[in-house]
Amino acid sequence: EERETGVLARLMASRLTLGRLLAGRWLFLTLLGCVQIGAMFLWAALGFGLDLFTPRHLAGFAVMTAMSAAAAAAFGLFLATLCRSRAQLSGIASVVILVMSALGGSMFPRFLMPEGMQQLGRLTFNAWALDGYQKVFWYEAAPAELRRECAVLGAAGAIFLGLAVAVARRSTRGGA
Repeated sequence: EERETGVLARLMASRLTLGRLLAGRWLFLTLLGCVQIGAMFLWAALGFGLDLFTPRHLAGFAVMTAMSAAAAAAFGLFLATLCRSRAQLSGIASVVILVMSALGGSMFPRFLMPEGMQQLGRLTFNAWALDGYQKVFWYEAAPAELRRECAVLGAAGAIFLGLAVAVARRSTRGGA
């Protein structure tokens, strides 16, 4: 949107760097994601009796929510930097997110999928997020037991954020 309206060019004419702009957007999107995930889990607690408000569950939930939202925000920024228009982003994001959701277990439990599909699902960050939340709420895992899921989500977030910065720099230099 900023590229389409010319706001990006005005921002880049200031002392704001592209890295700082994307970092600010990433932080905002991460916080927004935390609020959205929080609202979903609050609804699950109030409407379906999810035991959210125990110290262990709340701590694990906070860790998984922060890591999941950060990875999703970085992925969203990466997709946004790849696309030339809002319409293109909408179409690509819809397809990519549906495929990731199907493979990652958001639509259908991964443990019911064939082994090959389960392994393919491990390439999606939502599979790791679901595994972490399952550890917290089903297996009563402490936050320290979420290291593997957090490491994968953190690495995915860092990679996607780095790719977003690289793609954005390349596209602003190329006149796109």
